[in-house]
Amino acid sequence: MPFAMAECDPLKSSRPPRRPLALLLLSVLLAALIPQASLPASVEEKSVDLRPAFGALGLTPLVQGKRGTCSVFVMVQALEFAFAKQENRTQRLSAEFLNWASNRATNDKEDGGFFSDLWSGFAAYGICRESALPYAEKFDPNLEPSPAAREDAEPRRKAGLELHWIKKWDPKCGLTDDELGRVLETLAAGRPVCGGFLWPKKAVWTKGVLEICPRDQVFDGHSLLLVGFKDDANQPGGGLLLIRNSGGASRDGCITYAYAKAYMNDAAWIDAGGNSGQDRK
Repeated sequence: MPFAMAECDPLKSSRPPRRPLALLLLSVLLAALIPQASLPASVEEKSVDLRPAFGALGLTPLVQGKRGTCSVFVMVQALEFAFAKQENRTQRLSAEFLNWASNRATNDKEDGGFFSDLWSGFAAYGICRESALPYAEKFDPNLEPSPAAREDAEPRRKAGLELHWIKKWDPKCGLTDDELGRVLETLAAGRPVCGGFLWPKKAVWTKGVLEICPRDQVFDGHSLLLVGFKDDANQPGGGLLLIRNSGGASRDGCITYAYAKAYMNDAAWIDAGGNSGQDRK
């Protein structure tokens, strides 16, 4: 299942492995061929970091463990943030319940899924608190939430949250300049962005930044929560996107604008009800 891989290990080492010179030159050339994004004038900020806002709400990073549930954890963290803003209180929500709800809504029994399937599950069944259905070390395809967990989830289903698509899933292309601009606008408005990506078969991180690589060296894929950005003319594409990563050994890191333009499959954000002027699912 795309975006359901648990093998990536970001920031595992601050020292990247040696690579053949030809491959290094190819990576540099690929990044150089992707022009810097022409960003909309409405994005006045040169940098935004939502991590302090997450911290102030008590929303510490989540860890998916060895299961292929990266997309589930991305959406749970986005839901937690939206509900905390809506209700002015913080509750940790159940990735296990959302995973079950997605399978129930799509008549499937997979561990992890697409953002669209996860949202279908939330729209049909809501999401309960983590304490009502804790995350398990291993996936149980026959899991059934308790009546108490189902009851706890129901009010959130009716809370009026809306999913807004910036880019619907298409692994054949990354973000356009316009879509990248909308990602930055959303982050500048204080809303995290759910993102699915083609991912390096062998991820290399340099000073916390994921290096771009040729398309024949990526797979489909991995999901991240985007929690900020920083314009930087010295970076491929003109800047960095700050990420929150539930997989691997570290929760933080960055991807370049060029990487998003090459390999970002889909992008969406969750609004606590209200008009945004952006496309909705």
